[in-house]
Amino acid sequence: MNSIIPPNQARVERENIALSRQEGRPLRQADHYLIQVLDPNWQGDLVEIDDPVPTGRQILTAAGKIPVENHLLLLFDDKGVLEEVNLDEPVDVYHRSVEQFIAFNSDRFFYVALNGQRFPWGQEHIREDVLRQVGGIPEDHAVWLERRNKPDQLLANGESVNLVEPGLEKLYTGPKSWQLNVQGVMVNSEQPTILAKDALKAAGFNPDKGWILVLKVKGEPKQRIEMNDLIDLRKPGIEKLRLTPAEINNGEAATASTLEFSLLEQDVAYLNHLGFNWETRLVGARRWLIIHGYTLPSGYNHEQVNLAIEIPTAYPDAKLDMFFVYPALTLANGSGIGQTESRENILGKVYQRWSRHLNGITRWNPLTDSVITHLAVVEESLLREVGQ
Repeated sequence: MNSIIPPNQARVERENIALSRQEGRPLRQADHYLIQVLDPNWQGDLVEIDDPVPTGRQILTAAGKIPVENHLLLLFDDKGVLEEVNLDEPVDVYHRSVEQFIAFNSDRFFYVALNGQRFPWGQEHIREDVLRQVGGIPEDHAVWLERRNKPDQLLANGESVNLVEPGLEKLYTGPKSWQLNVQGVMVNSEQPTILAKDALKAAGFNPDKGWILVLKVKGEPKQRIEMNDLIDLRKPGIEKLRLTPAEINNGEAATASTLEFSLLEQDVAYLNHLGFNWETRLVGARRWLIIHGYTLPSGYNHEQVNLAIEIPTAYPDAKLDMFFVYPALTLANGSGIGQTESRENILGKVYQRWSRHLNGITRWNPLTDSVITHLAVVEESLLREVGQ
């Protein structure tokens, strides 16, 4: 028996090696010693061995990994070191401060590097949650896979890394950043939760405008939320926080006179960020923003249209009002759409006018409104007609 056990010590039935080390006391003589043997998914139970300095063969046999020749074994010590254990190699579990062993039904080791530390693994794949155990990675940190000639890959929860690929797979960790699409603007958050009103502010929207907020989660009904609601960005399937002006009516309204064309820098950045094919055109004394190939929600007689918005000379002091589409739209079943009867010739094409206007508490505010917020009116108006 190993010299760490005092002579003439009373024998106990079972001794937990890890517990004795944690309690800072010498290992007691025992009929059986308890160690933990895990599988590649980091699941396992305590198993009994007869010697506190077992060989790899004894550990695998005790864990029921028969025949032992078909298995590989790693030790995992309290410093986070993974090390290969040969079948006939003894391991002083107590003195090595070994916390767990990992057994694999495999005939070869693969290798991976995490934050510059190379370690073996007995399977072709290793899961993100297991990497967290191996590397002691906290929940508020993410794991990235280095890739050549393309952006590094952020590993999703439970995602696996293929270790069979040529070369050493290299991974690294760092503080997490969560994202939320707020009406087409991507907001980054260093925290996994964010107040809805803070998300609007970060995206450049005024939360005091009286927006209706709809949170879209894949596979779930659309959820109406309030400004002070907390959004959990860790929830799988979060697609978008959609903003709708609180009041939009379908009445007719006169547009402001147009003398000169201008776009705000934030409008240009937003249109380019969304990848729109857009242009600004002069037609007589009127100025137009035209977005080509604007994608429509399902339920219309066309999948895409050209979308035109008239930009007054005094914009943003003068409001944006209504919008125009080419070709003209009906519902997919052939039904017409209210307040779209008027037509406008723009650059030789006959556009259909949609009379949709901000109303009530959501009246135009030149300090906070822009092409960005007007496109929210467009999107909501198009979705409303097809019941989305």
